[in-house]
Amino acid sequence: MNNEFDLVICVGPNDNSIVEHMLNFNKKNIIGYRNIFLVCANPSIKIEGTITIDEKIFPFNKNDLVHKFGNNDRNGWYLQQLLKFYAGKIIPDILHKYLIVDCDTHFLRPTKFISDEGKYIYTTGTEYYVPYFEHMNRLDPSLKKIHPLSGISHHTFFDTEIVNELINKVENNYNNGKKFWEIYLDIIDMAHFKGSGAAENETYFTYMCVHHPDKMIIRQLKWENVPSYNPSYINKYDFVSIHWYMRH
Repeated sequence: MNNEFDLVICVGPNDNSIVEHMLNFNKKNIIGYRNIFLVCANPSIKIEGTITIDEKIFPFNKNDLVHKFGNNDRNGWYLQQLLKFYAGKIIPDILHKYLIVDCDTHFLRPTKFISDEGKYIYTTGTEYYVPYFEHMNRLDPSLKKIHPLSGISHHTFFDTEIVNELINKVENNYNNGKKFWEIYLDIIDMAHFKGSGAAENETYFTYMCVHHPDKMIIRQLKWENVPSYNPSYINKYDFVSIHWYMRH
């Protein structure tokens, strides 16, 4: 059984200073990856052992969000959600199995993401935010939260065949000629836009739980959101996320 996968990291304008730091950890501790693709807002970024992908090759860009929502500091956040869904369709020569890891997330201990039986391994979090569940339910009525914990843990394992299944289901639901990414943005509740009106990882995790529970394993790891790296974390956590908003 071929359990190889690719690693995809979206590098936004605020992430340039941290991406090399996280790669030092993730190259060593993420088990079983083939290539590392950096999907970059700044395509001049070149880091040894990675392949830079200009986010402009995707069928949407930040200007599409500016046109729809105006200048808003959440536009980049929603753009990254769409980049993650479309990475398997757009990045040249990517494997159909790919792990998305947020650019500020550092794996501190060796960690597997596919079981020996070929099942995808998902880590849970504790976030519970109703607008996420309402958004995914508007995408497809079958998407109702059924697991007590959250799928938000700053990394998600995607299978392009399953992503395409979700995309086709949503496009068929609406049948209005619009692409999935347009529908995804259209149905964000603007009352929650700035406070987060959608979450790709919660949506995909729920889709897996509802439609492909036989292809997944759910686990808990020790992890935390932190403002900076401390070597003592290696003794405490499996991974940490050093969020930009906490660094400033």
